[in-house]
Amino acid sequence: MKTKSTLEKAVKFVNNCKYIFLLRKNIFQKSIFTILFCLLTTISFAQSGSCKAILVVENNGNIRNTPPDGTYYSMILTNNGSSTDTYVLSAKNVNSTCSNTDGSSTSRNIVVGTDFIDSTKSTISEITLNAGESVNFFIHITIPAGTPVEKWSCNQITATSKSCTNYSVDSLLHTFVINPAND
Repeated sequence: MKTKSTLEKAVKFVNNCKYIFLLRKNIFQKSIFTILFCLLTTISFAQSGSCKAILVVENNGNIRNTPPDGTYYSMILTNNGSSTDTYVLSAKNVNSTCSNTDGSSTSRNIVVGTDFIDSTKSTISEITLNAGESVNFFIHITIPAGTPVEKWSCNQITATSKSCTNYSVDSLLHTFVINPAND
């Protein structure tokens, strides 16, 4: 198990630090700074392998045309870390900072609705994964009534770790609302 191996390495590192500080001629002997440095390094080292994840749109399908009744994106979240983690899912409209794939201006982009659903079609807001585990889930894009057609929307999908502070993975979706009369 990777978690046990990481912990064993951290304990060995602390023991090595203790040995270094016991040397008589060591300039850091009995220094609080040095002890804190070893402690912080150990904690950082132990956490470094625990938070790694990937969030992708299945088959690289992050650009999609949709009729006004909406569409689904199939997403895959993988926990490549060394321990179980829970990821909180969120969506953010990023029309002002993205580029439309056809080069058109983003000033007329629209805002769409986003819902997260699992394989049983239940609404979800977070996903718990064991180390090395992947899960498939869906994002249901809904187009609000009265929204103009032939417009883009850019949405950033984020999975934020509950175990590691400030760790998240993102994926960008580009959705174009087609005019069904032209289809």
